[in-house]
Amino acid sequence: MRNIIIIIWLMNALIVQSQTDMVTLLNFPVGGTWLSENIQNDGKPNSFAAFSMQFKTWSSESSVLGNIYGIKNNGDTIQLMEVWNFIEPDGKSAFLVQRASWGGRSVGSVVPYEGTHLDIQFKSTSDIGDEYFTRDIHYVISKNEMKSVSYHKRNEDNEWQLAGESIWKRKEL
Repeated sequence: MRNIIIIIWLMNALIVQSQTDMVTLLNFPVGGTWLSENIQNDGKPNSFAAFSMQFKTWSSESSVLGNIYGIKNNGDTIQLMEVWNFIEPDGKSAFLVQRASWGGRSVGSVVPYEGTHLDIQFKSTSDIGDEYFTRDIHYVISKNEMKSVSYHKRNEDNEWQLAGESIWKRKEL
């Protein structure tokens, strides 16, 4: 009986630890404004010179809301996406929901990657019903810097294709 109690206690401790780690990772981008220069910028007025994002906790640290913006070469800033992540009951992953300003939507998950980074995978549906898949790995470099490596694929059975990389830097409020 004592061994069973110890096993249950250890399992509970592991669950609490994984929930704590997921809370820490999910809340990493909360606070300040994150900026990333668009290295593929072609210089045209309506092209994006940079991107920014802001995240905040919602009802608790287990739920994070965010907005992603595009900053055009002509100075205009437009909202591209709304993002909502909330930790699943098992504490090992987060559920992701996105809505794009052009009518597309995405659902997916966020899981730890190599312990200290985020692996974000989602299926998107465009406003006309086309589907595609995205994987973003966010590598935490420091408190105020991360590297995002993005992959895309057309169908779930396809191999991931590198889509791009970006460096994000946080400007504190």
